[in-house]
Amino acid sequence: MEYIKSAFSSIKQNKGRTFLTMLGIFIGISSVITILSIGNGMKVFVNSSLDEISSGGVTINLDPKKTDRYLEPEDLERIKDAVPEMQGITMTINSDGTYNDGKDDRQLGITGGTADISHEETKGMHAGRFFRDDEAEAGTAVCVISQQDALLLFRTDDVVDKTFTVDIGAKSVDLMIVGVAKSSDEDIESAKEAIKKKEEAYYYCSIYVPYALLTGRFGLAGDKITSFKIYTNPGMADETALKVKSVTENMLELRGEGAVQIQSFASIAGAYTSILDVVTLVVALIAAISLVVGGIGVMNIMTVTVTERTREIGIRKSLGARTSYILIQFLTESAIITLIGGMIGMLMGFLFTKIAENFMSFPPVISPMNVLMVVAISIADGLFFGIYPARRAAKMDPIEALRQE
Repeated sequence: MEYIKSAFSSIKQNKGRTFLTMLGIFIGISSVITILSIGNGMKVFVNSSLDEISSGGVTINLDPKKTDRYLEPEDLERIKDAVPEMQGITMTINSDGTYNDGKDDRQLGITGGTADISHEETKGMHAGRFFRDDEAEAGTAVCVISQQDALLLFRTDDVVDKTFTVDIGAKSVDLMIVGVAKSSDEDIESAKEAIKKKEEAYYYCSIYVPYALLTGRFGLAGDKITSFKIYTNPGMADETALKVKSVTENMLELRGEGAVQIQSFASIAGAYTSILDVVTLVVALIAAISLVVGGIGVMNIMTVTVTERTREIGIRKSLGARTSYILIQFLTESAIITLIGGMIGMLMGFLFTKIAENFMSFPPVISPMNVLMVVAISIADGLFFGIYPARRAAKMDPIEALRQE
Protein backbone atom coordinates (compact mmCIF):
# COMPACT_ATOMS: atom_id res chain seq x y z
CA MET A 1 0.00 0.00 0.00
CA GLU A 2 2.89 2.35 0.75
CA TYR A 3 4.11 2.02 -2.85
CA ILE A 4 0.64 2.90 -4.20
CA LYS A 5 0.24 5.91 -1.88
CA SER A 6 3.66 7.20 -2.90
CA ALA A 7 2.82 6.70 -6.59
CA PHE A 8 -0.48 8.61 -6.35
CA SER A 9 1.22 11.39 -4.39
CA SER A 10 3.78 11.83 -7.18
CA ILE A 11 1.06 11.73 -9.87
CA LYS A 12 -0.97 14.44 -8.06
CA GLN A 13 2.06 16.72 -7.94
CA ASN A 14 2.45 16.51 -11.74
CA LYS A 15 -1.12 16.28 -13.05
CA GLY A 16 -0.53 18.00 -16.39
CA ARG A 17 2.59 16.04 -17.20
CA THR A 18 0.94 12.77 -16.17
CA PHE A 19 -2.10 13.49 -18.36
CA LEU A 20 0.07 14.12 -21.41
CA THR A 21 1.93 10.87 -20.65
CA MET A 22 -1.37 8.96 -20.49
CA LEU A 23 -2.62 10.47 -23.75
CA GLY A 24 -0.85 7.98 -26.01
CA ILE A 25 -1.97 5.09 -23.78
CA PHE A 26 -5.69 5.82 -23.77
CA ILE A 27 -5.77 6.76 -27.46
CA GLY A 28 -4.13 3.42 -28.26
CA ILE A 29 -6.41 1.42 -25.95
CA SER A 30 -9.61 3.08 -27.21
CA SER A 31 -8.55 2.60 -30.86
CA VAL A 32 -7.75 -1.09 -30.41
CA ILE A 33 -11.01 -1.80 -28.52
CA THR A 34 -13.08 0.03 -31.14
CA ILE A 35 -11.38 -1.73 -34.07
CA LEU A 36 -11.65 -5.20 -32.48
CA SER A 37 -15.33 -4.58 -31.64
CA ILE A 38 -16.10 -3.53 -35.23
CA GLY A 39 -14.19 -6.58 -36.51
CA ASN A 40 -16.13 -8.92 -34.19
CA GLY A 41 -19.42 -7.34 -35.22
CA MET A 42 -18.54 -7.71 -38.89
CA LYS A 43 -17.75 -11.42 -38.40
CA VAL A 44 -21.07 -12.02 -36.63
CA PHE A 45 -22.90 -10.09 -39.37
CA VAL A 46 -21.20 -12.01 -42.22
CA ASN A 47 -21.78 -15.39 -40.58
CA SER A 48 -25.43 -14.64 -39.79
CA SER A 49 -25.97 -13.36 -43.36
CA LEU A 50 -24.45 -16.53 -44.82
CA ASP A 51 -26.50 -18.68 -42.44
CA GLU A 52 -29.63 -16.86 -43.59
CA ILE A 53 -29.05 -17.59 -47.27
CA SER A 54 -27.50 -21.00 -46.70
CA SER A 55 -29.81 -23.89 -47.48
CA GLY A 56 -27.60 -26.49 -45.88
CA GLY A 57 -26.60 -27.27 -49.45
CA VAL A 58 -23.18 -28.47 -50.53
CA THR A 59 -21.97 -28.12 -54.11
CA ILE A 60 -20.05 -31.01 -55.69
CA ASN A 61 -17.89 -30.08 -58.68
CA LEU A 62 -15.98 -32.18 -61.20
CA ASP A 63 -12.72 -30.38 -61.92
CA PRO A 64 -12.31 -30.22 -65.74
CA LYS A 65 -8.54 -29.95 -65.27
CA LYS A 66 -8.46 -33.34 -63.53
CA THR A 67 -11.09 -35.31 -65.46
CA ASP A 68 -13.13 -35.22 -68.66
CA ARG A 69 -15.80 -37.49 -67.16
CA TYR A 70 -19.29 -36.20 -66.39
CA LEU A 71 -22.59 -37.33 -64.88
CA GLU A 72 -25.98 -37.71 -66.53
CA PRO A 73 -29.34 -36.80 -64.94
CA GLU A 74 -30.16 -40.43 -64.04
CA ASP A 75 -26.82 -40.73 -62.22
CA LEU A 76 -28.06 -38.27 -59.60
CA GLU A 77 -30.89 -40.65 -58.69
CA ARG A 78 -28.33 -43.41 -58.21
CA ILE A 79 -26.30 -41.15 -55.92
CA LYS A 80 -29.45 -40.25 -53.97
CA ASP A 81 -30.25 -43.95 -53.47
CA ALA A 82 -26.67 -44.68 -52.38
CA VAL A 83 -26.64 -41.89 -49.75
CA PRO A 84 -30.07 -42.04 -48.04
CA GLU A 85 -29.20 -39.37 -45.44
CA MET A 86 -29.43 -36.75 -48.19
CA GLN A 87 -32.59 -34.66 -48.16
CA GLY A 88 -32.28 -33.77 -51.83
CA ILE A 89 -30.02 -33.54 -54.85
CA THR A 90 -30.24 -31.37 -57.95
CA MET A 91 -28.25 -30.31 -60.95
CA THR A 92 -28.67 -26.65 -61.82
CA ILE A 93 -28.46 -24.66 -65.01
CA ASN A 94 -28.52 -20.88 -65.22
CA SER A 95 -29.68 -18.55 -67.94
CA ASP A 96 -30.59 -14.92 -68.45
CA GLY A 97 -33.99 -13.85 -69.71
CA THR A 98 -36.24 -10.82 -70.05
CA TYR A 99 -39.83 -9.98 -69.19
CA ASN A 100 -41.57 -6.96 -70.70
CA ASP A 101 -43.84 -5.34 -68.13
CA GLY A 102 -45.45 -3.04 -70.71
CA LYS A 103 -42.87 -0.30 -70.29
CA ASP A 104 -39.47 -1.89 -69.75
CA ASP A 105 -37.64 -5.10 -70.54
CA ARG A 106 -36.92 -6.48 -67.07
CA GLN A 107 -33.79 -8.57 -66.64
CA LEU A 108 -34.27 -12.01 -65.09
CA GLY A 109 -31.90 -14.58 -63.66
CA ILE A 110 -33.37 -18.02 -64.40
CA THR A 111 -32.23 -21.09 -62.44
CA GLY A 112 -33.30 -24.51 -63.65
CA GLY A 113 -33.32 -27.45 -61.27
CA THR A 114 -35.18 -30.53 -60.10
CA ALA A 115 -37.94 -30.37 -57.51
CA ASP A 116 -35.27 -30.79 -54.81
CA ILE A 117 -34.08 -27.25 -55.50
CA SER A 118 -36.96 -26.24 -53.21
CA HIS A 119 -34.47 -26.72 -50.34
CA GLU A 120 -32.86 -23.45 -51.44
CA GLU A 121 -35.82 -21.56 -50.00
CA THR A 122 -35.10 -22.10 -46.31
CA LYS A 123 -37.78 -19.61 -45.20
CA GLY A 124 -40.51 -21.71 -46.79
CA MET A 125 -43.36 -20.67 -49.06
CA HIS A 126 -45.43 -17.52 -48.71
CA ALA A 127 -48.12 -18.86 -51.05
CA GLY A 128 -48.58 -21.77 -53.43
CA ARG A 129 -46.03 -24.57 -53.79
CA PHE A 130 -42.79 -25.54 -55.45
CA PHE A 131 -42.94 -27.41 -58.74
CA ARG A 132 -43.30 -31.19 -58.40
CA ASP A 133 -41.05 -34.03 -59.63
CA ASP A 134 -43.35 -34.80 -62.54
CA GLU A 135 -43.35 -31.13 -63.62
CA ALA A 136 -39.56 -30.99 -63.33
CA GLU A 137 -39.09 -34.14 -65.41
CA ALA A 138 -41.60 -33.08 -68.07
CA GLY A 139 -40.21 -29.54 -68.32
CA THR A 140 -43.62 -28.01 -67.54
CA ALA A 141 -43.76 -24.23 -68.02
CA VAL A 142 -44.09 -23.34 -64.34
CA CYS A 143 -41.94 -21.24 -62.05
CA VAL A 144 -41.41 -20.13 -58.46
CA ILE A 145 -40.58 -16.54 -57.49
CA SER A 146 -39.72 -14.81 -54.21
CA GLN A 147 -41.97 -12.25 -52.51
CA GLN A 148 -39.40 -9.53 -53.10
CA ASP A 149 -39.09 -10.24 -56.82
CA ALA A 150 -42.87 -10.62 -57.22
CA LEU A 151 -43.28 -7.13 -55.78
CA LEU A 152 -40.56 -5.74 -58.03
CA LEU A 153 -41.99 -7.34 -61.19
CA PHE A 154 -45.74 -7.17 -60.56
CA ARG A 155 -46.10 -4.74 -57.59
CA THR A 156 -47.89 -7.47 -55.61
CA ASP A 157 -46.94 -10.82 -54.09
CA ASP A 158 -50.43 -12.24 -54.78
CA VAL A 159 -49.30 -13.80 -58.06
CA VAL A 160 -49.98 -17.55 -57.73
CA ASP A 161 -51.50 -18.86 -61.01
CA LYS A 162 -50.43 -15.69 -62.82
CA THR A 163 -48.95 -16.28 -66.29
CA PHE A 164 -46.29 -14.04 -67.84
CA THR A 165 -44.07 -14.28 -70.92
CA VAL A 166 -40.32 -14.72 -70.58
CA ASP A 167 -37.88 -14.39 -73.48
CA ILE A 168 -34.71 -16.46 -73.47
CA GLY A 169 -32.64 -15.65 -76.51
CA ALA A 170 -34.88 -15.78 -79.59
CA LYS A 171 -37.47 -18.04 -77.94
CA SER A 172 -40.34 -17.25 -75.58
CA VAL A 173 -42.33 -19.21 -73.02
CA ASP A 174 -45.47 -18.42 -71.04
CA LEU A 175 -44.67 -19.32 -67.44
CA MET A 176 -47.30 -19.89 -64.78
CA ILE A 177 -46.30 -18.97 -61.24
CA VAL A 178 -47.13 -21.92 -58.95
CA GLY A 179 -45.48 -20.61 -55.79
CA VAL A 180 -44.14 -17.54 -54.01
CA ALA A 181 -41.23 -18.11 -51.62
CA LYS A 182 -40.96 -16.06 -48.43
CA SER A 183 -38.55 -13.14 -48.33
CA SER A 184 -37.11 -11.42 -45.27
CA ASP A 185 -38.82 -8.31 -43.90
CA GLU A 186 -35.78 -6.27 -44.97
CA ASP A 187 -36.02 -7.52 -48.57
CA ILE A 188 -39.76 -6.80 -48.71
CA GLU A 189 -39.24 -3.27 -47.38
CA SER A 190 -36.43 -2.77 -49.91
CA ALA A 191 -38.79 -3.76 -52.75
CA LYS A 192 -41.54 -1.45 -51.49
CA GLU A 193 -39.06 1.42 -51.23
CA ALA A 194 -37.91 0.78 -54.82
CA ILE A 195 -41.54 0.81 -56.02
CA LYS A 196 -42.18 4.06 -54.16
CA LYS A 197 -39.17 5.66 -55.85
CA LYS A 198 -40.12 4.06 -59.20
CA GLU A 199 -36.74 2.32 -59.33
CA GLU A 200 -37.96 -1.29 -59.54
CA ALA A 201 -36.90 -1.58 -63.20
CA TYR A 202 -33.26 -1.32 -62.13
CA TYR A 203 -33.45 -4.51 -60.05
CA TYR A 204 -32.31 -7.92 -61.33
CA CYS A 205 -34.96 -10.50 -60.38
CA SER A 206 -34.72 -14.29 -60.18
CA ILE A 207 -37.04 -17.25 -60.76
CA TYR A 208 -36.79 -21.04 -60.47
CA VAL A 209 -37.97 -23.25 -63.35
CA PRO A 210 -37.75 -26.99 -64.11
CA TYR A 211 -34.33 -28.08 -65.37
CA ALA A 212 -35.88 -29.92 -68.33
CA LEU A 213 -37.64 -26.74 -69.46
CA LEU A 214 -34.32 -25.02 -70.15
CA THR A 215 -32.60 -28.06 -71.63
CA GLY A 216 -35.62 -29.20 -73.68
CA ARG A 217 -37.56 -26.20 -74.96
CA PHE A 218 -34.61 -23.82 -75.08
CA GLY A 219 -31.94 -26.34 -75.98
CA LEU A 220 -29.49 -25.29 -73.27
CA ALA A 221 -26.73 -27.87 -72.80
CA GLY A 222 -27.46 -29.84 -69.66
CA ASP A 223 -27.03 -33.56 -70.27
CA LYS A 224 -23.37 -33.47 -69.27
CA ILE A 225 -23.41 -32.64 -65.57
CA THR A 226 -20.15 -31.46 -64.01
CA SER A 227 -21.69 -29.73 -60.97
CA PHE A 228 -24.60 -30.57 -58.71
CA LYS A 229 -25.88 -29.67 -55.29
CA ILE A 230 -26.90 -31.87 -52.36
CA TYR A 231 -29.05 -30.91 -49.38
CA THR A 232 -28.74 -32.42 -45.94
CA ASN A 233 -28.94 -31.63 -42.25
CA PRO A 234 -26.33 -28.86 -41.59
CA GLY A 235 -24.87 -30.94 -38.75
CA MET A 236 -24.19 -33.80 -41.18
CA ALA A 237 -23.18 -31.73 -44.22
CA ASP A 238 -19.46 -32.54 -44.16
CA GLU A 239 -19.97 -36.26 -43.51
CA THR A 240 -22.67 -36.58 -46.19
CA ALA A 241 -20.62 -34.61 -48.72
CA LEU A 242 -17.67 -36.97 -48.25
CA LYS A 243 -19.95 -39.97 -48.86
CA VAL A 244 -21.34 -38.37 -52.03
CA LYS A 245 -17.79 -37.57 -53.16
CA SER A 246 -16.78 -41.22 -52.67
CA VAL A 247 -19.87 -42.54 -54.50
CA THR A 248 -19.24 -40.13 -57.40
CA GLU A 249 -15.58 -41.13 -57.68
CA ASN A 250 -16.50 -44.83 -57.73
CA MET A 251 -19.32 -44.28 -60.23
CA LEU A 252 -17.02 -42.47 -62.66
CA GLU A 253 -14.03 -44.69 -61.79
CA LEU A 254 -11.94 -41.68 -60.81
CA ARG A 255 -8.68 -42.49 -59.05
CA GLY A 256 -6.84 -39.17 -59.04
CA GLU A 257 -7.00 -36.76 -56.10
CA GLY A 258 -8.97 -33.54 -56.53
CA ALA A 259 -11.12 -34.63 -59.46
CA VAL A 260 -14.24 -34.30 -57.29
CA GLN A 261 -14.33 -31.16 -55.15
CA ILE A 262 -16.63 -30.08 -52.31
CA GLN A 263 -17.77 -26.49 -51.80
CA SER A 264 -20.02 -25.60 -48.88
CA PHE A 265 -21.27 -22.44 -47.20
CA ALA A 266 -19.31 -23.49 -44.12
CA SER A 267 -16.05 -23.32 -46.09
CA ILE A 268 -17.07 -19.98 -47.64
CA ALA A 269 -17.96 -18.60 -44.19
CA GLY A 270 -14.65 -19.89 -42.83
CA ALA A 271 -12.74 -18.16 -45.62
CA TYR A 272 -14.57 -14.86 -45.02
CA THR A 273 -13.97 -15.12 -41.26
CA SER A 274 -10.26 -15.81 -41.77
CA ILE A 275 -9.92 -12.78 -44.04
CA LEU A 276 -11.77 -10.57 -41.54
CA ASP A 277 -9.58 -11.89 -38.71
CA VAL A 278 -6.41 -10.97 -40.60
CA VAL A 279 -7.71 -7.52 -41.60
CA THR A 280 -8.90 -6.78 -38.05
CA LEU A 281 -5.59 -7.94 -36.58
CA VAL A 282 -3.50 -5.85 -38.98
CA VAL A 283 -5.54 -2.70 -38.35
CA ALA A 284 -5.51 -3.34 -34.57
CA LEU A 285 -1.72 -3.76 -34.64
CA ILE A 286 -1.38 -0.46 -36.49
CA ALA A 287 -3.53 1.19 -33.80
CA ALA A 288 -1.47 -0.56 -31.11
CA ILE A 289 1.62 1.35 -32.28
CA SER A 290 0.26 4.24 -30.21
CA LEU A 291 0.59 1.98 -27.16
CA VAL A 292 4.30 1.63 -27.87
CA VAL A 293 4.56 5.39 -28.34
CA GLY A 294 2.68 5.86 -25.07
CA GLY A 295 5.04 3.41 -23.34
CA ILE A 296 8.05 5.37 -24.57
CA GLY A 297 6.36 8.50 -23.21
CA VAL A 298 6.01 6.79 -19.82
CA MET A 299 9.70 5.87 -19.89
CA ASN A 300 10.72 9.44 -20.73
CA ILE A 301 8.53 11.02 -18.07
CA MET A 302 9.66 8.53 -15.43
CA THR A 303 13.29 9.23 -16.36
CA VAL A 304 12.62 12.95 -15.83
CA THR A 305 10.90 12.13 -12.53
CA VAL A 306 13.91 10.12 -11.37
CA THR A 307 16.20 13.04 -12.25
CA GLU A 308 13.98 15.51 -10.35
CA ARG A 309 13.81 13.24 -7.30
CA THR A 310 17.49 12.31 -7.22
CA ARG A 311 18.07 14.01 -3.85
CA GLU A 312 14.93 12.35 -2.38
CA ILE A 313 16.22 8.95 -3.57
CA GLY A 314 19.63 9.66 -1.96
CA ILE A 315 17.98 10.56 1.37
CA ARG A 316 15.85 7.39 1.33
CA LYS A 317 18.81 5.16 0.51
CA SER A 318 20.97 6.81 3.19
CA LEU A 319 18.18 6.14 5.70
CA GLY A 320 18.26 2.44 4.83
CA ALA A 321 15.78 2.06 1.96
CA ARG A 322 16.64 -1.11 0.07
CA THR A 323 17.36 -1.10 -3.67
CA SER A 324 14.30 -3.31 -4.24
CA TYR A 325 12.08 -0.73 -2.46
CA ILE A 326 13.20 2.06 -4.79
CA LEU A 327 12.80 -0.24 -7.83
CA ILE A 328 9.27 -1.32 -6.90
CA GLN A 329 8.26 2.26 -6.02
CA PHE A 330 9.03 3.60 -9.51
CA LEU A 331 7.69 0.49 -11.28
CA THR A 332 4.43 0.89 -9.33
CA GLU A 333 4.19 4.52 -10.38
CA SER A 334 4.64 3.71 -14.09
CA ALA A 335 2.16 0.80 -13.85
CA ILE A 336 -0.48 3.02 -12.21
CA ILE A 337 -0.04 5.69 -14.89
CA THR A 338 -0.65 3.14 -17.64
CA LEU A 339 -3.49 1.47 -15.68
CA ILE A 340 -5.34 4.78 -15.33
CA GLY A 341 -4.66 5.50 -19.01
CA GLY A 342 -5.94 2.01 -19.83
CA MET A 343 -9.17 2.50 -17.86
CA ILE A 344 -9.83 5.86 -19.53
CA GLY A 345 -9.03 4.26 -22.89
CA MET A 346 -11.44 1.41 -22.15
CA LEU A 347 -14.28 3.86 -21.44
CA MET A 348 -13.42 5.87 -24.55
CA GLY A 349 -13.36 2.62 -26.55
CA PHE A 350 -16.90 1.82 -25.36
CA LEU A 351 -18.00 5.35 -26.30
CA PHE A 352 -16.38 5.26 -29.77
CA THR A 353 -17.89 1.81 -30.41
CA LYS A 354 -21.34 3.12 -29.53
CA ILE A 355 -20.86 6.13 -31.82
CA ALA A 356 -19.62 3.88 -34.66
CA GLU A 357 -22.78 1.75 -34.35
CA ASN A 358 -24.86 4.70 -35.59
CA PHE A 359 -22.95 4.76 -38.88
CA MET A 360 -22.96 1.02 -39.62
CA SER A 361 -25.45 -1.55 -40.89
CA PHE A 362 -24.41 -3.98 -38.15
CA PRO A 363 -23.77 -3.61 -34.40
CA PRO A 364 -20.14 -3.85 -33.21
CA VAL A 365 -19.58 -6.61 -30.64
CA ILE A 366 -17.45 -5.80 -27.57
CA SER A 367 -15.63 -8.90 -26.35
CA PRO A 368 -14.86 -8.87 -22.58
CA MET A 369 -11.80 -11.01 -23.30
CA ASN A 370 -10.48 -8.44 -25.78
CA VAL A 371 -11.05 -5.63 -23.29
CA LEU A 372 -9.24 -7.47 -20.47
CA MET A 373 -6.40 -8.39 -22.83
CA VAL A 374 -5.92 -4.81 -24.01
CA VAL A 375 -5.96 -3.38 -20.45
CA ALA A 376 -3.51 -6.09 -19.32
CA ILE A 377 -1.24 -5.15 -22.21
CA SER A 378 -1.37 -1.50 -21.14
CA ILE A 379 -0.23 -2.43 -17.61
CA ALA A 380 2.52 -4.65 -19.02
CA ASP A 381 3.44 -1.72 -21.26
CA GLY A 382 3.96 0.47 -18.20
CA LEU A 383 5.99 -2.15 -16.37
CA PHE A 384 8.21 -2.85 -19.39
CA PHE A 385 8.94 0.78 -20.20
CA GLY A 386 9.23 1.61 -16.50
CA ILE A 387 12.09 -0.83 -15.95
CA TYR A 388 14.84 1.48 -17.24
CA PRO A 389 14.03 4.54 -15.09
CA ALA A 390 13.24 2.32 -12.06
CA ARG A 391 16.60 0.50 -12.33
CA ARG A 392 18.35 3.83 -12.80
CA ALA A 393 16.76 5.11 -9.58
CA ALA A 394 17.48 1.89 -7.67
CA LYS A 395 21.18 1.82 -8.65
CA MET A 396 21.90 5.41 -7.61
CA ASP A 397 24.80 5.91 -5.24
CA PRO A 398 23.30 7.67 -2.17
CA ILE A 399 26.35 9.91 -1.67
CA GLU A 400 26.30 11.09 -5.31
CA ALA A 401 22.53 11.52 -5.11
CA LEU A 402 22.77 13.72 -1.99
CA ARG A 403 25.20 16.04 -3.77
CA GLN A 404 22.52 16.89 -6.37
CA GLU A 405 20.69 20.16 -5.81
